[in-house]
Amino acid sequence: MSAAILATILFSLSAVSGKRLSHYLTAVEANLIRFIISAILLGAYSSFYGIGLGGGAFVMFFISGIIGFGVGDYGLFRAYKIIGSRLTMIMTQCLAAPFAATVEWLWLGSELSFGQVLAGAGILVGVSLALSPNKTSQIDKKLWKTGVFWGFISAFGQGFGAVLSRKAGMMVDTGVSIDGLSAAYQRVLGGLAVMMFLFIAQKIIGYNRSSDSSRIDLSSASFKWIFFLVLVNALCGPTLGVGAYQWALNVNDLPAGIVLSVVALSPLVIIPFSIKFENERPTLRSLIGSVIAVIGVIIMTNMVE
Repeated sequence: MSAAILATILFSLSAVSGKRLSHYLTAVEANLIRFIISAILLGAYSSFYGIGLGGGAFVMFFISGIIGFGVGDYGLFRAYKIIGSRLTMIMTQCLAAPFAATVEWLWLGSELSFGQVLAGAGILVGVSLALSPNKTSQIDKKLWKTGVFWGFISAFGQGFGAVLSRKAGMMVDTGVSIDGLSAAYQRVLGGLAVMMFLFIAQKIIGYNRSSDSSRIDLSSASFKWIFFLVLVNALCGPTLGVGAYQWALNVNDLPAGIVLSVVALSPLVIIPFSIKFENERPTLRSLIGSVIAVIGVIIMTNMVE
């Protein structure tokens, strides 16, 4: 469980840096650069101390990376710019738990009790309260629905990617032990492939970056500051954060629903950071909704046998 807690802290730091980074780079650019950094670091470790691309489950880990990193993280960065890191994390981390539990129930045969279904309903109520727009919010009301949409995409990618990753852990060759960082390396390559494809496609079609909600704004930041944000985000997110996350999923063999439930504490951990660095002043209703959603995932965790 300690690995899941570490992942929670790292993901919170990743969210704060990711929100600030979204003001300077588009979702594709930010993810492409951080995935390259992560792939280099994780690849170096895995080649010398891990199993590299071995283990017999690379294809499934790669597909998991396509969904979790490629689809999920693209939605994550699009949502950051519109609804901020706190609300994005509420959607991603809290909704990912019931998404994962539902997919595991339908695909892997993991049963859902009546209590878990009620907990899932509570999560939805809490997230709805936290996301409800208000008059004092700094969120652009015209873009609010778009931000919520990308938050759902991020949550879906996170939840489905987690289940695929756990499935990959079950497919590892007998007698082979895969550590969290090696699993993260095999996954991040899937996300990198998606971002490289999108980046090249945008160049071919002459994509107008000024139309992107995450358009670049280099006039207010130096290259060193942007590089620092990318490095922090790459280390806390797809490198060490996902490494700890994969350790909990594959090495400790915890169900995806449990790991995602612990990681769902991120929206609470991130509150003081969002107040400090994003000048956000969440309403009482939003805070109550956040707490309800997190309690829901904790209850769901305790009900998993």
